[in-house]
Amino acid sequence: MTETPKYAVIKKQNEIEIRQYPAYIQAEVVIDEKQYQSAIQKGFGVLAGYIFGNNVSKQKIEMTSPVQASQSEKIAMTTPVTVTGESNFTVAFIMPSAYTLETLPQPKDGRVHFKLIPARSLAAIRFSGFFRQDTIQKNKQHLGRWLEEKGIETDGDFIVAGYNPPWVPGFLARNEVLIQIKTAPQEKTDEVS
Repeated sequence: MTETPKYAVIKKQNEIEIRQYPAYIQAEVVIDEKQYQSAIQKGFGVLAGYIFGNNVSKQKIEMTSPVQASQSEKIAMTTPVTVTGESNFTVAFIMPSAYTLETLPQPKDGRVHFKLIPARSLAAIRFSGFFRQDTIQKNKQHLGRWLEEKGIETDGDFIVAGYNPPWVPGFLARNEVLIQIKTAPQEKTDEVS
């Protein structure tokens, strides 16, 4: 079975959850692209190469889920300040929990970098289907409005996570939009993975 990060559900309302995640390591690559789906496809190829043995020790690493992508827009400094329209995505695989930064094999591809993600609280909304820009945007807006109504402050960019391989039919696919929050309301706690 594919390893996924364990988390505790702090609060749940319909399809939205507030979760507490422990620290983990992710392998990531920055992809210049304008759409989530094509960025994930390109980033997936680079990262899959790494875990399937494109590393100095030619070691294979177990696949985990989800595959994550976050979008950052490049902003030009002009008068007035405007968004240039160019964007890039950080596509990431979460590394199996058995590894540390010291024990992960060194990638041969210089675009692959590791990042230690500290324990944190995330708000998440689950949806099915494929990584269509309009579906992702709709879920970002829904989650953003819910957080605003609850007075919960966010920290950072939205993350889009996909848990299934591409051959899984869209209606069965598990996807999420997540965002880090500054504080988590303390209510019930259910550990899930």
